[in-house]
Amino acid sequence: MRRICRKAPRKRSTKKTGKYGSIESCALRLRNHMTKAEKFLWKVLQVRQRGWSVKFQPQQVVFGYIPDFYCEPMMLAIEVDGRIHDRRDVKRNDSLRTRRLNRMGVTVIRFKNSDVFSASHRIVSMIEDAIRSVTTVDS
Repeated sequence: MRRICRKAPRKRSTKKTGKYGSIESCALRLRNHMTKAEKFLWKVLQVRQRGWSVKFQPQQVVFGYIPDFYCEPMMLAIEVDGRIHDRRDVKRNDSLRTRRLNRMGVTVIRFKNSDVFSASHRIVSMIEDAIRSVTTVDS
C-alpha cells in the first residue's frame, strides 16, 4: 500500500483523523490514484467477477486498513505489491498487517506487480481458488 495520502490540514473535527487525514478520505485518494498494476488487475477483476457470485471493490476500509481489493462477503483481500515491498521494513509491516487482518477473519492474498502483467491468468486462477476455499470453509 503506497502513501499518497498527504498530511491533512489541521482543523477541528469530531471525526477521528490520523497522519494522512481520515481513513475514508485516504481510501478515496487511493481509489482515484491506482498504480498501473492495480488498474490492470481491476479491469481484469471487473470482467471476470461477472461470472462469480462475489464482487471485489478497490481500496475499501477493512478493520483500519485499506487493501487494494476487498470482497466483503468472503472477507477476502487482495494486495498488489510493488518493488518497495521487497524492503525489509515494508515486508515486516506487510506481515504484521496480514496477521492482524487474519485474526479478524480476513484472508489476504498477495501478488507482485510484475506478475499482474505477465501472469494475469494465473492470478485469476489463484483468486478463484481462494474464493472456492473460503466458500468451502464457510459451508
